[in-house]
Order: sequence, then C-alpha cells, then structure tokens
Amino acid sequence: MSVFDDLDSLRNATPEQKQTRTKKWRRQFVRFPWAWAERMKSTQRASTYRLALLLLYEHWRTRGQVIVLSNVGLEQEGLTRRSKWRALAELERLGLLLVERLPRKSPRVTLCYLSGERS
Repeated sequence: MSVFDDLDSLRNATPEQKQTRTKKWRRQFVRFPWAWAERMKSTQRASTYRLALLLLYEHWRTRGQVIVLSNVGLEQEGLTRRSKWRALAELERLGLLLVERLPRKSPRVTLCYLSGERS
C-alpha cells in the first residue's frame, strides 16, 4: 500500500468516515479595568473577585447587555448561591454594578463602572 492509496481513500471518504477533531474552546483571558482593581482593594472575600472576573467576561461576551446570574451557572464556576449574593452586595456597595432583584428570579446585573469615569 502506498501513500497515494491512502490519499485516494481520504479523498473518497464520506463525512462520517472522516475523523475530524473538534477544538474545544476555553476561556483564557479577562480584561480587568484598573478602576475596578482600585475599588476592589477593600474587598474581603475571594468570591467577590471570582464573581467580578466572571461578570467582566460575560459583559464582554454579551457585548454589554444585562447579565442574568443563575445559581446553576455559577456553581460550575465554583460559587455557591450564598457567596453569589454576598459578592453581589459587596460589588454593588463599591459602586461597580447595579443589581435588579426580582422575587423568585435570578438577579439581573448591569456593570456601571468600566472606565476611569462613572457612567
């Protein structure tokens, strides 16, 4: 069997026969504004930083739309629902975001302090 036979068999293969490897996409970077770093110096919990990084990533991914924070989505990131609420309260106290709380619904978050100036 020659190399050319292998090439012919690949060319004539159906899509089911071709073994394609799908590349799994992973998050690798988050742009963290220096203004947030300055304001977060007084935070007391690591979960606040984790949630801030997640919110900044989601803000970029959704192109600035309102972010709905479900408990299930945050559990995959290692945040419990209790730590989510504590971190949200702390970030809101720092003036970095606004939280819309609805009964029996996930909170809706709007980031409001992304540059050196308040928006």
